[in-house]
Amino acid sequence: MKAKVVVLSSGALVALLLLLRYFALSRAGVPLGWMLYLGLPITAAGVLFALRLINLGAGWSTKVEDIKPSGPSLSERLKELEALHASGGISDADYSAERLHIISNL
Repeated sequence: MKAKVVVLSSGALVALLLLLRYFALSRAGVPLGWMLYLGLPITAAGVLFALRLINLGAGWSTKVEDIKPSGPSLSERLKELEALHASGGISDADYSAERLHIISNL
């Protein structure tokens, strides 16, 4: 959605600048027939490019739900660490250090 707003507002700004330039040159007496034949294809290409950018951005998502964690969850890791500590597999100091490491890597 944000990409669409940026592309459309940029296109509107460019269109406004081109219109202002067109009217300024026409008031100065510059023949503008060539601008019509050159400006239409350039404008059409710009519109097609903007539409392509919008389609490219349509599939992008930054939702947290879309990102799947690759390993076990935090609670599973803490339960495994607690079981290892309860069975005597690691010392109290190692348990505390590893628990802090797991919690700090949220």
